[in-house]
Amino acid sequence: MKTTWIREIKGNSPFSPVHFLAFLSLSVTNRCAGLVGVREAQGHSLDLRTTLTLTPGGARLELDLPEVEIQQAWPLQDVEALWERLGRPGEKCAAPLTEAQVAQVRDFLGLPEDPPGGPRGLALLSFFQLYLAILPRPVPATLRVTSQLPTGAGLGSSAAYAVCLSAALLRLAERGSAPDSVPSAEVSGGLSLKEVSGWAFRSEQIVHGTPSGIDNSICTYGGAVSFKAGCCSPLGAPPLRVLLVNTRVPRSTKALVAAVGARRSRLPEVVEPVLDAMDALAERALQTLSELSSAASPQQQDEAYAALHELVDINQALLASLGVSHASLERLVGVAAAHGLHAKLTGAGGGGLGMVVLGRDTAPEAVDKCRGELEAQGYQVWQTTLGAPGLTFH
Repeated sequence: MKTTWIREIKGNSPFSPVHFLAFLSLSVTNRCAGLVGVREAQGHSLDLRTTLTLTPGGARLELDLPEVEIQQAWPLQDVEALWERLGRPGEKCAAPLTEAQVAQVRDFLGLPEDPPGGPRGLALLSFFQLYLAILPRPVPATLRVTSQLPTGAGLGSSAAYAVCLSAALLRLAERGSAPDSVPSAEVSGGLSLKEVSGWAFRSEQIVHGTPSGIDNSICTYGGAVSFKAGCCSPLGAPPLRVLLVNTRVPRSTKALVAAVGARRSRLPEVVEPVLDAMDALAERALQTLSELSSAASPQQQDEAYAALHELVDINQALLASLGVSHASLERLVGVAAAHGLHAKLTGAGGGGLGMVVLGRDTAPEAVDKCRGELEAQGYQVWQTTLGAPGLTFH
């Protein structure tokens, strides 16, 4: 995920809108299964944007999220009254809200306790929790968030939203500055990337309950990351060309992960070897990406791509054995294979998104025919690149 901040002065207005561009995340191996036992996964940032525009000033706090049908404004005095009820004036530094404070925020927004109103309610609750936790006092502002892809597509859109919000609010609050001793690779625009990712993770907990941390890490640092033993590490992986395919089949990440967990409990002697194989596959994928990055000739690149494509096929088969594929995803894999291409599900599976991983010199005719056939069957297709940069300022 890449987040770019661009300051513009409009006329002689005393307030400068700030634009945040957040690139979405996409798993190459093991995201869903990683939540239920796989010890290593890899993910890449995706060159498709979520954009947040922040305009400080005015007399209200306004939030505009067209994708989830939110366009609301709150008088600043009402937000200040909530602030007083929460007891926030004594907070000298950014601090998460307590459960009792979250309950008061939910009442303020008119949201049910569980679930808190679907994607719309979760977006509102995430925003107010970050706003009230990070800012030293309520300030008027207008925030508008748009995305190049629909929410709930399994591409980390909630993480992109969370990283944009976290970075914007930390900057607005003049908090989150990185000490001079922090390496430059962990800083953007003076902000600590670790601080941004940490607050985004708290927002992801509101949306997903027990997130892995992969999405917010990818969306903050960009490029590719390896997630192992609860820690995310940047990978030196090259950009990858893909066809991103929306099956248009809705799915629930929580339900799919729960189903995998239930299968694992029923058949541990069968499922555990599959999870072990996925760990081994993630390790081999890491090695293959390294080989691709260091390839000194077209022949070496082609050999690395051939190995990567084989791993894509195996990964899809392993994920299907866990029950997280779907008829729409299997049709996608079949169409790709008919044109000599390699596809797999991404995100949680069960519908949602899949991707076709292209090679160095994949024939344009094969790509066009595959895309045309998929679109004729009702799929939505984008040609894009994995490996967009992380949080940056211009």
